[in-house]
Amino acid sequence: MLRSLFLLLCFAMPLYAKDVIRLSVALEGPADFRSIQAALNSLPDNNQQAIISIAPGLYQEKLYLSRNKVALIGSGRDQTIIMIAELRQNWLKHHPNDWGSAVVNIRASDIALLSLTVHNSYGELTGDNEHQFAIRGFETATRIITDDCAVIAGGADTLSLWNKDDGMYYHRNCYFEGHTDMVCPRGWAFFTDSTFMNKKAYATLWHDGERAESQKMVVRNSHFDGVPGFMLGRRHYDAQFYLIDNTYSRNMADTPIFRHTYPTEPERNQANLWGDRYYFSHQDSNNSIYPWLASNLAKHPQALSAEHITAQWTFAGRWDPEAELAQLYLLLEQK
Repeated sequence: MLRSLFLLLCFAMPLYAKDVIRLSVALEGPADFRSIQAALNSLPDNNQQAIISIAPGLYQEKLYLSRNKVALIGSGRDQTIIMIAELRQNWLKHHPNDWGSAVVNIRASDIALLSLTVHNSYGELTGDNEHQFAIRGFETATRIITDDCAVIAGGADTLSLWNKDDGMYYHRNCYFEGHTDMVCPRGWAFFTDSTFMNKKAYATLWHDGERAESQKMVVRNSHFDGVPGFMLGRRHYDAQFYLIDNTYSRNMADTPIFRHTYPTEPERNQANLWGDRYYFSHQDSNNSIYPWLASNLAKHPQALSAEHITAQWTFAGRWDPEAELAQLYLLLEQK
């Protein structure tokens, strides 16, 4: 009993750290700042956890996160909306790289986005559905959390977290909307209790796991929908998909997750070291709407069960985002 109490206290101690930085943003009324970026720019260059609370409103600004340990906390995904119209191709005409091509640009780690919407509206305004990022994570960004968020773009690559080497991402209770490869992580990614809405009759999910055989993309307890003929997923690189206890709209095409290759330009084909690794499990057999969706975890080399496929398993104990998120919510209660 005493040992259990000691462990509980040890877990709770960081939650009461007095050096947490708390800032507020509102378009009007009492607040520390009128823009989110101004609040970000004010943060000291140290290792303190920063919490930025954002009042309801439409914030028409790009965000640049280059400082670790920042949590942006909205007032609800229908209340706090961060929106800009930006096409990647247009941005690159005048800039040397992608830094700034998204609505939210991340070059930092231990970043959390909670209870807000990030929306790149370029496609809706122009009808151009090419690459337009809502959230773009760069090569050094890892341990990124989204919870109770909507992430929307009018084109391809809505949520692009692209740390190939050690990128780790956790997403819970979110809504994702976009076009081709609308959710396209590199590294390790875990999604749960979310909705994926694909506006184009092509691939929804994309994964790059070429740097390590253990890199994977897991989606649990979520729903896939979209326009008639939308596809579940594809890959260019070595990749690993786990789809566990999800539901699928009848609009989804009878097209298995596939490897994209270039028959007339074979030099463009990426390595295929580990072959096709697409795993499915369903408690309700009615969710296996096509033969290729049938439960096949028993054929996994480790003979996994659905209970094995957790966030901690996904990240092999290197990161516990659920404990981190619980701590963050406790901090929010200590206002």
